[in-house]
Amino acid sequence: MKKEKGVIRKFFVILAVCIFICGCDFMSPRRTAGPETAPRRPSVKGPLLARVDEWAIGVDDFKERLGALKPLYPDADLDDPDNQKRILQELVNREILARVAESQGLDDTTDVRETLEDFKSTLLVEKMNERMSQEITVTDAEIRNFYDSNKLIFREPEERKIRELVVSTEDRAKDILIRLLQGENFTSLARTYSIAASRNKGGDLGYLAVEPKEKFRKFWEEAFTKEKGETSGYFRGPDGYYILKVEDVRGGKEKLLIDVREEIKEHLRREKIKKKRDDLIYSAKQKMNVVINVEYLE
Repeated sequence: MKKEKGVIRKFFVILAVCIFICGCDFMSPRRTAGPETAPRRPSVKGPLLARVDEWAIGVDDFKERLGALKPLYPDADLDDPDNQKRILQELVNREILARVAESQGLDDTTDVRETLEDFKSTLLVEKMNERMSQEITVTDAEIRNFYDSNKLIFREPEERKIRELVVSTEDRAKDILIRLLQGENFTSLARTYSIAASRNKGGDLGYLAVEPKEKFRKFWEEAFTKEKGETSGYFRGPDGYYILKVEDVRGGKEKLLIDVREEIKEHLRREKIKKKRDDLIYSAKQKMNVVINVEYLE
């Protein structure tokens, strides 16, 4: 029974791949012969694998597309020859059915024309983005200038190893703080007097980075303004009165330019593309009749 379920599952996975592939425009575009359009044979990569009239696909085309689908369908076993044959047959079937639909005039309907126009616009925008991207360059000087102007961004997150001691009354907090200042052990006092869940670990919270939602503001202020080995005064918190000790500090170092160079380059490249795109849209918009009625969305 399990074997049968496995076979059924594999069948539906392959079926899903077929549907996905047939829904993608990964073949050469279909062209129908007409008074002004002669049939043409599109170029294919590798030996010819299949052809339906002017549509064709090569072995390399097919393998390339299957390779791109592998991460999406890890259970499909797209290297299996039988599965590849099924997928190829579905592609051929699609082209045959599409030509039958064309012969019956189904391509000359409003929804088809609108869909094709939408696809054309999307494809043209992608081509324009590619062209703008190819025209963009980012110099070493620009990368260095951005790094020098934003060094605070390029720092490793600072983490601190914190111990806490929480008691319910201010008098108890005062008493414990005096004992700590006199040299008593923070861990021992936390195990004995703390009402926090961390008492069993001697108040040890491990290494913490600032996470505003995890603790309250005063906690972070005290934890990240004290030096290594320093103990805070007591302060009020949601569960009582807190005393903290900073046992260790790590991170917070400035990253070297060589470590963030590619990250900066990509950021600057994207910013330049965005500006070029915005400028192009603004310039072209002045020559077009553009109307946007945003009030209809309110």
